[in-house]
Amino acid sequence: MVANSVTPAVLAYKPPHPPHEEFTPARDRAFFADPEKKSLLAEATAVEELTPYIGTELKGVQLGSLTDAQKDELALLVAERSVVFFRDQDLTLEQQHELASYYGIQDRDPNQQDPRHVTIIGRDGNIRAHGNYISEYHGDHTFELNPPSYTMLRMIKAPPSGGDTIFTSQTALYDKLSPTFQKTFESLHAVHSSDRAYMASINGGGTPHRAPIATAHPLIRTHPVTLLKSLNYNPTFVEKIQELNMQESNHILAFLREHLLQADDLRVRWKWTPGAVAFWDNRIVAHKAIPGGYDTTLRQGTRTAVHGERPFFDAERSESLSDRKTKVEKEVLNGEKKNGTNGHSEFVLNN
Repeated sequence: MVANSVTPAVLAYKPPHPPHEEFTPARDRAFFADPEKKSLLAEATAVEELTPYIGTELKGVQLGSLTDAQKDELALLVAERSVVFFRDQDLTLEQQHELASYYGIQDRDPNQQDPRHVTIIGRDGNIRAHGNYISEYHGDHTFELNPPSYTMLRMIKAPPSGGDTIFTSQTALYDKLSPTFQKTFESLHAVHSSDRAYMASINGGGTPHRAPIATAHPLIRTHPVTLLKSLNYNPTFVEKIQELNMQESNHILAFLREHLLQADDLRVRWKWTPGAVAFWDNRIVAHKAIPGGYDTTLRQGTRTAVHGERPFFDAERSESLSDRKTKVEKEVLNGEKKNGTNGHSEFVLNN
């Protein structure tokens, strides 16, 4: 029996909680940040950009000791760099919950047992088996009306090798599309569904809290803070492209999956150590864990997430990463010419 199939158990199960209703979250904390992030960066002993497109490691920073101003600046850094990493954190579970609540209203996974966090464990098995999605790229809970924005994973224990997580920039994935595909995809919506996860949970003995949901979101979304365009694709939950015929949709989804899998230049691979934390923007990141080959009992973490805005696309105000870079370069050039400087004018590039 395939785990994500309709069975008597699936048909008989009655979820105890009602579906979520759409709401407008509080203003993103990144809007309150100093654009130069002086307070946060001054706290760090080193700032390392792990790849050109995604991933920054802040060294010497303890998340449990951040001021509100530093928390706001961290949100902006995450929005700009997609994921920010920390090691050797003394953050407690209560402090993690407190930090997450600063950024918004908690998002609860439909299968989450603890009311406030998901326990992340090691995974093994044949990842190539039919119906096995444990190593598939995904964004968390994108089927929700208000999918998560800021997500944090704190690793309690980690194996000496194995169990890494890969993060890929969907902002850069959009940027690498041809202009023709960019324009075409901007008019489309992807249907994100939790049907498979719901059935797999019940067939595996789980008790999901809510019934499955299918939600159409723009295939290209605008980040509310940076106003950059990003791909809004999730191979784990996207079932079809709403505006297309079945075969057209299948071909587009196959292309998008290949586009994501081939993006070696747009991803960062993070090796976990005990006490390490990844803080990412679920709106613009696709991620996946690398299962197998290690003692799975040695990998355990806690993940917290908060609801974001309903995904939207703003054709008038948003721009691609390349367009932003070109605009900033022109501003720098014009500033040099106007001021007679040698590049000392400051301009912020949110990439």
